[in-house]
Formats: sequence, C-alpha cells, structure tokens
Amino acid sequence: MTPDWRRPETTLLLLVAVFACLIAVPRLQAGTTGKIAGVVKDAKTGEPLPGANVFIEGLPLGAATDEDGTYFILNVPPGTYAVTAQLIGYQTTKITDVKVMVDLTTRLDFELSPEAVEGEEVVVVAKRPMIQKDVVSTEVRVSKDEIQLMPVDNFNEVVEVQAGVVEGHFRGGRLGEVMYLVDGIPVNDNFNNAMAATVENSFIQELQVISGTFSAEYGQAMSGVVNIITREGSDRLEGHVNLYAGNYLTPHDKIFWNLGHADGKDIQNLELSLSGPVPLWKKLKFFVNSRLYDDNGRFYGRRVYTIEDDDPFQPHGDSAFVPMGNYKSFSLQGKLSYYLLPQVKLSYTVLLDDIETKGYDHAFRLAPDGIKTHFQNKIHQNFIINHTLSKSTFYTLKLARTEANYRGYVFEDPFDPRYVIPERGNPRSGYTFRSGGNQSDRYDRTTTTYLSRLDVTSQFQRHHKLGLGAEFKQHEVENFYTRFRAASQDPTQYHDIVYPEPKSPGHEFYFKKPREFAAYLQDVMEYEDLVVNAGVRFDYFDPNTEMPADLRNPLFIPQFPSGERRARVKTQVSPRLGVAFPISSQGVIHVSYGHFFQIPNFDQLYRGIFDDNGVTKTQVASSTGESGALDVVVGNPDLRPQQTISYEVGFKQVLIENLAMELTAYYRDIRNLVDTEILETYNGNKYARFINRDYGNVRGIILSFEKRFARHWGMRVDYTYQFAEGNASDPQSVFQDNQSDPPNEPEKKMIRLDWDQRHTLNFSFAMGTPGNWNMTLLGKMGSGTPYTADKFFNPVDITFRNDRNKPAVYTFDLRADKQFSFKGTRITAYLFIDNLFDRLNEKIVYGSSGRAGFDYNTKFAGDIVGLHTIEEFVLNPAFYDPPRQFRVGIKFGF
Repeated sequence: MTPDWRRPETTLLLLVAVFACLIAVPRLQAGTTGKIAGVVKDAKTGEPLPGANVFIEGLPLGAATDEDGTYFILNVPPGTYAVTAQLIGYQTTKITDVKVMVDLTTRLDFELSPEAVEGEEVVVVAKRPMIQKDVVSTEVRVSKDEIQLMPVDNFNEVVEVQAGVVEGHFRGGRLGEVMYLVDGIPVNDNFNNAMAATVENSFIQELQVISGTFSAEYGQAMSGVVNIITREGSDRLEGHVNLYAGNYLTPHDKIFWNLGHADGKDIQNLELSLSGPVPLWKKLKFFVNSRLYDDNGRFYGRRVYTIEDDDPFQPHGDSAFVPMGNYKSFSLQGKLSYYLLPQVKLSYTVLLDDIETKGYDHAFRLAPDGIKTHFQNKIHQNFIINHTLSKSTFYTLKLARTEANYRGYVFEDPFDPRYVIPERGNPRSGYTFRSGGNQSDRYDRTTTTYLSRLDVTSQFQRHHKLGLGAEFKQHEVENFYTRFRAASQDPTQYHDIVYPEPKSPGHEFYFKKPREFAAYLQDVMEYEDLVVNAGVRFDYFDPNTEMPADLRNPLFIPQFPSGERRARVKTQVSPRLGVAFPISSQGVIHVSYGHFFQIPNFDQLYRGIFDDNGVTKTQVASSTGESGALDVVVGNPDLRPQQTISYEVGFKQVLIENLAMELTAYYRDIRNLVDTEILETYNGNKYARFINRDYGNVRGIILSFEKRFARHWGMRVDYTYQFAEGNASDPQSVFQDNQSDPPNEPEKKMIRLDWDQRHTLNFSFAMGTPGNWNMTLLGKMGSGTPYTADKFFNPVDITFRNDRNKPAVYTFDLRADKQFSFKGTRITAYLFIDNLFDRLNEKIVYGSSGRAGFDYNTKFAGDIVGLHTIEEFVLNPAFYDPPRQFRVGIKFGF
C-alpha cells in the first residue's frame, strides 16, 4: 500500500527516520558551552609556533597548535579559567581570568619567549575585550559574580532591566513568547508558556538573555530566549549560609494596609548551599542548594466579615489583618558531575519547588478568608552525556523530564461544610466590598514533558563550525476545573452547594498527549573580518486529538449534522541569518534576520475539548440560547503557529578605554496571533472559539553605553525608543467586545498595545572594592503605557482603544554590602532596598481619570451599603507596583 504522507502517523514515522539519520552526522550543541581559539607565536620573531600544547587548568580539555600556530578548544563550560601554553625550548606561559561564555568564541593569543631559566613560568592576566565580535544579534550575558552584586532576589529581576523588556514583554511581544532553558533544555510549561521550574540565583553560573533574533537551535519562541547555565561542584568543599529578614516600609497606609512595621516579619529567607567533591570519590562533584522563603506580601485585608456573613451591617469577624498575597516557597536544587573518562562527562540535575500563595481579590478585602490558596509543585530532572570524540568534534545526549502541578481551592475537601453558596455576601451597591462568602471555583492541572535531544558540535574546517540538531518532546497535559453553585433557591440553605455533572457546562476535564519534533542545520563561519551564523529550522507539532467536524454542532445533537475529524499536524520551516562585520579592532556592525514560529499554548488548543464515550466534543453552555449570555470560550486544536519575522541592525564601538557604546535598530512583523471568533450553534446557542486573527508590528531603537568596572566603579545605561502596535492586545478581545449589548466594534486600524512603552531608560551603577565593600544601584524609568479613556469623560469622540497615557513610572533598587573574614569564614553583611524612593507607580488606572487613586464615576455611585467608604474601595493596592521594601541580611561562606 502506498503510504499517505498527509496522515500524522506516517509523517511522524518519517520524522523518526530522519531523526535516526541525524544521529550519525555532526550536530550543534544548543547553548551550554563556549570555545577558546587563538594563535601561539614566538615573542621575538612573531613567527607562528606549531606543536605547542594549550590546555585549561582543572579541565581535561586542550589542543595542539597546527602548522600556522593556530588552535581551538571546543566544549568549554562557561566560567573563568587559567589557560597554559607550553613548547619545548620556550617559557611556559599562563593566562589567568580567561572568561568563557556560552555559544561564543574567546580569542586568546600567546607569545612565548625562548626559555632563559629552566622551569620559569610567565603569568599574564587576561583582559576581556569591550566588544565581542562574533555576536550577531542583541544579547546580554550576566555571570554569577555579577548577579550576586545586584539588588535582585531572582533572575527574572535581572531579565526585567534589560533593554527592550517591559514587564515580561520582550520587544513588544505578548506574554508567553519567551523560551526558558536550563542547561540548554526547554523548561516552559506549555499550558500557558510560563517557566515550569525555579532556578535560584545561587545555582546560576551564567544567565544569557537574547532579546533580538536568535539562531536556529532555538524554537517555539517569538520574542526572546532566556538560557540559564547551572553551577557545577567545585574542586574543594565550599558552603554558604544566607539569611535575611525585611519589611515593606511605606507611609501610604490608605493604599497598603498593615505595612510599615520594622520588625523583620514581613519577609524571611534562609538559603544553604554546599559544593565540592564527594568524600572518598573525588572525581564525582556535587552542588546542592536549598531555600526557604516566606513573604507576607503587600496585600492585606481585614477580617470584618467571616465566610458565613451576609448582612453588611452585621459582621462577625475579629477585624484582624490577614495577608492576601502571601508567598511561601521551598526549593531544593542539585547537580552531580562526573568525568567517566577524560573525554566523557556525565551530569545529573534536579530542580524541586513547593510553592503556596494567594492571589489578591479586591472584592474580598473585608472578608479575606474567602479567597483561594494556590499550590505549585514542580520537578525538573535532566541527565546529560557529553562525549568528546576528537579535538574538533563532540556530542551531547540530553534526557529530561519536567512536571508542573498547579491546584487551587479555598478548602481542600470539595464538600467542606464551611463552603457557602456563591451568592452569599454579594455586594448590594456599587464600589462595595463583599460582606462574606467565598470563591466557588477550584482547579487541578498537571503538565509533563519528556524530552530527548542529541547534539554534536564539529569544527568542520578552520573557519566553519557546522552542525545539525534534533529534539523530540512528548507532552501530557491534564486539566480539571469546576465551580459549584447553590443547590436550591432557599437562602437559608446557604451551605447547600452542588457541582456540575462531568462533561456539562461548568465542569471541565481533559487529558491530551501532544508531541513535537524539531531539527535544524546551522553553520557558524568565523573569519578575521566577517562572522556569519546561517541556519534553518524545521518544527513539527501533532495536537494528537480529535475535534468536532461541524462547529455548529459541537455537542453532536442527533437531529443536526455532526461528526469528528483529526486535528491537523502543523509544520513550519524557519530560516535564520546573522552577520557581524568587524570594521576595526574596536568596532563591529551586525545584521540579523529570521522567521520565528510558536505553537499557541495548550489552554488555547484544548480548553473545553473533551472525550465522551469515544467521541470528542466541545463544551458549549446549553443555557446561552435561553439567556442570551455569551460566557464560554473553547479551544481550537487546529490553531496555526503564530509567526514573527524579525530584522535587526546594530553597531558597537569602543569609545575610550573601558567605555563602549552600542546602537541597535529593529523591526518585527507579527502574524497569526490568537484571538476569538463568535459562533452560533444550530439551536441558537453562541460560544467563542480561539482562532488566528490578530497581527501587529514593533519597531524600535536601543542606545547603550557600558563603562566596564575599573578603578572602583562601573556603569551601564540603555535607552529604548519603541512602538508596539497591533489590532488587539487581549487574545480574547472579540469575546470581551461581545459582552456588551450591542457588541463593541472590533478595531479597524492599528492601535497601541497595552504594554507600548515608548521611552524606557535602564541603568546600573556599581562601585566598591572587590572583597571589601560594594554598592550597586539599579534604575528603571519609563513613559506611561496606554489606557482607554471612558467616553463619557472624553471631550473628543474617541472610538478606539488605548487613546491616553498612564503616568510615567520609575523605580530605583539599592544593594550595599561589607565583607569580613573571621577564622577562615567569609562574612558578608548586606542591605537591600527595593523602590528606594517609595514611588507610587500606577500600573492600572481608572478610565475616567487616568489615575489609580481617583475615579470620576463615583459621583454617580449613590450610597454605599456597607461599613466602608467609597475612597477605601477606589484605592486598590493591586493598581500599584510594590512599595519600598527593606531587607537586611548576612551571609557566611567557607
């Protein structure tokens, strides 16, 4: 029988065969190691020296120079090393402080002098160049030492102060368009594309943030890549104990209740790390880090009402302050590394997280016991084999499993007798807090990803690093959601609740097993005056589910046409090109271009798609035809990949010693973004469904200056001028527009996106004496993002969204530390101050005023039925960034 190549089973078999073929050919290592290359010459004559041995101290890595004195060393983990060159008849020369970075080449040239005294060694300290000439797009690398000196508590804060990043949006893209990797392995939770693992700062060796175009080795991302390289065990036993306590200290007590106590009870942290060789087995090295963190948060409510209360004038609470945004976490992270042979390295990494938190709900501020508690349990494991086949070729096999479980409820038992009906405590007037009650929904979902990846790097010729790569991922996503309702109309039976029947509106459960395959071809060409990174990527995605064939009969009602079909397999090819032109020893121009695709998240693919006795149906509320309400959005397994085409040109130049500037211009054309459409069934019900319909474009310029840390100070400043425009910001904008009667018209022209910050200025300033004292100040300033003015208060008839600007924002964070030594123990006392000047940055505003603290619509609100004022309700702490936060800590190291 002739195979049908359109069938997903046949296509997958073909791709598996391609993957098997790729095993036998060289592949490119995906973002975990770097390269050292250079030339060895005679110091007197300048002639190249063939046969010289160059090796890295502490690693079984080295090379011999060829006939023209050149050498290269591949597969070097990121870090700082001492590199030695030796040749009989010449003095041994060692260069220290050699910094190696992921995916980049460190140029290291030696000049050897004829040996005058037998055994004499020359030691030279390397000086890192101000510009890296083989970088073909915008990226930033932050080492572990730099992170430790910054006033940040997690790596996301480091990412946020990079040029082009605005509250998680990379260069104007939507949230969820960034790929997160740990040791080159993707760790995204594909349900919503958030990160499915926590990596503590103490466990990071190097942080790589790519906000421009990126090479073909990276896929399933449209806006950026964050690559975290974890630390390995040290050569000798080392340990650290880090503890701090802090408070939110602000005078804005009308907005932020119950803050301002300097007792160290708001925030508490204890972190332990240990590293070194395993006793009695010195070749096996370990690094382990554990952290306990407890933050009561900036959101407090007051227990005026209990859950059972209903009458706003008959409260039974004790009026105690209750945290409503608290965050508690425990993490355990470790890594084992072992050289089975000098050419074979094994490593195993595990990341464990246990998180408990609450999400602030302003309506419950006087009945805070009624909000859900959210739980997260995550575990990521990977096993890596790194095998050097020759001086020019090595391969890496990676196996990984990532699991993330999220669940939330007010009480663990779904039928806990403390639950009350949803109507209990509902507000009886506008601008009014609830007078009791509880949230009625609960959820439990788990996403698991199994990954296998094979990479090989081969220096095919002196100027070519040629490779291919392949990766397979099997996903499992299980999602449960429900919401109870009152079992009867009798208000006295307020504990009598009932849940929807399975497979009926209000009860969602599905289990899906989509799969992915990817392969890429790439060539990095390095010449003296030209570097080219050219590649192409192929991606395959199988939703692996059935779906209704007739969208007007998603429930398969017998009297109407019905049927089901297989969701289509999605494939795409992504070309990538980056070129760097060194125009002098102190300047370089780069140009890059690429196509970037990303499968929509699993929630958008599978929401409401369930199996009923072997038939796949779509969950559509049966009540919509009767009530006229439109309250259901369902997934679409046939969503096409979202697409971005990016262009970038940049110029880097050293201005004077230790000072460099960079100018970058970019443009992004964005297509096939997800939104919704409104469908009507044969029996008159309406529902919304995700489709590809949104579009946008982003253009901007970044100007950066960097003064390298020298003579006790260093500084970096970058300014971004950016336009982020599109037809919609919200993937559910059409659904939201249809909530009004008559529905709002969709936009017919490009508008500013919600995160369109036209002017952004970031800076970091550091000063001090390493090993003695340090101070670092981080600053971020930005013009206001847009909001939509209420038409009633708009003097001009504005008919489009995001026509006004919110107030400008700025924040400054400070870290200062002093280091001591006592009987071999290193002691560091430090102070963190976040939001140093206690700036009230308004991130959400009222459409009537454009401010967070005042709403003109209150003039028409009437009397409040409750025990609070309108002002107390209007002042919503969730509308503001966090207030000033102090943390005082001490760190012990041995």
